[in-house]
Amino acid sequence: MEYGKLISDVLELFDHDYKYAEWAVVSEDIIRDEDTPTEVLDKLYELDKTNLAVLRGIAAHPNASLETLEFLAKDLNDAVRWGVAENANTPVKILEALANDESDVIRYRVAQNKNTPASALEKLAADASDVVRSGVAGNPGTSVTILEKLSEDKEDSVRLSVAENPSVLASVLEKLAKDKEEDVRAAVAKNSGNSEATFTVLARDISSAVRENVAKNDKAPLNVLNALLNDPETSVRGAVAENPNTSLDILDKLAKDVKQSIRTSVAGNKKASDEILRYLAEDDDGYVRKAVARNEKTPDQVLSKLAKDEDWRVCENVAMNVSAPENVLEYLSGYNDAYIRKAVASNKSAPKEALLRLSQDEEWIVRENVVRNPNAPEEALMNLKNDNDWRVAKLVTKNPGISDEALEKVTSDARFRIKYKAYIALLKRAAKT
Repeated sequence: MEYGKLISDVLELFDHDYKYAEWAVVSEDIIRDEDTPTEVLDKLYELDKTNLAVLRGIAAHPNASLETLEFLAKDLNDAVRWGVAENANTPVKILEALANDESDVIRYRVAQNKNTPASALEKLAADASDVVRSGVAGNPGTSVTILEKLSEDKEDSVRLSVAENPSVLASVLEKLAKDKEEDVRAAVAKNSGNSEATFTVLARDISSAVRENVAKNDKAPLNVLNALLNDPETSVRGAVAENPNTSLDILDKLAKDVKQSIRTSVAGNKKASDEILRYLAEDDDGYVRKAVARNEKTPDQVLSKLAKDEDWRVCENVAMNVSAPENVLEYLSGYNDAYIRKAVASNKSAPKEALLRLSQDEEWIVRENVVRNPNAPEEALMNLKNDNDWRVAKLVTKNPGISDEALEKVTSDARFRIKYKAYIALLKRAAKT
């Protein structure tokens, strides 16, 4: 169906359905849907200009029109202007105007917006409000010169935002690594832009929270991770065990750690060898076996065995594993525990026959996960378009596997709220052609 015809049909429906009581929930659905096109948002604005929830929703919507955003940027309600200020598609000239807003919360949102021009960010960097300055400090588009200046701000929250900024220079991070505030140093430890020298300094920090963040950082050098292998804090060693860059030799040592949490972290690491995973699959602790069951690198033979584990949580994690063999997922789809069937229903590797059967499951949470599954057969999706539970039915039109023909069918025979969602999905597709 052509875009123009679809838009015409939808706008006609608006004029017809706006008088009904259920319109309030329909308009909420439309605003929350990020795929709603500009024409539909403009129509909604025209019909509901006095509704604060509608105005706030349109103000923050990525497809709001320039004309509407210009009106909303002057709205008397802070919540509406806030939406415009944080909208990633708000034009520069509107953001420049809002940079002078009397509300520091709105100036803060402007300071955070990726579209805010350098000139406005420079002005906001000198704002009297530390909240606004922290917004500038956290914006990846802020110049390195301004970030360096803000790294010396008297307010901890501003320096912390600089430490978190992915655009900050390594030399600035080196200085902030010696900050008096633990939270600032911990933020530096999370930053991927650190030099090896800074990582080394932070790995010796008195704060376990700082050392833990170093251990979690996937840019931390191997020699730094090695230095943290024998850290006295369990949380730090556990973070080393989780790090995707941790060496196999370190993982092998940590797999034998006395702490269950650390063995669990090793079991979940995709770098763990088959030998390590087989070893941990025999662990006495269910949490460790659960992590092995979830690891996509776990051998099929091990997953087949864990699918019959005495701990249902282990079985559930096998059911979620996209690497689990089809026969294992088929077996688990008939399990008497709804959470295990739910896990199979969410698995992209689940056999289509199992998904079709689960689309008729008595538990809504199982059916919901079928409808979310991009590989669910269309027959299953069409079974669910009129599901008694709204939480299930509303997701049908969002499934990428549903065909245009099926969506067109939904616009004619589904319930009031679902047909609008189907039209929005069709409009999104038509806009791309």
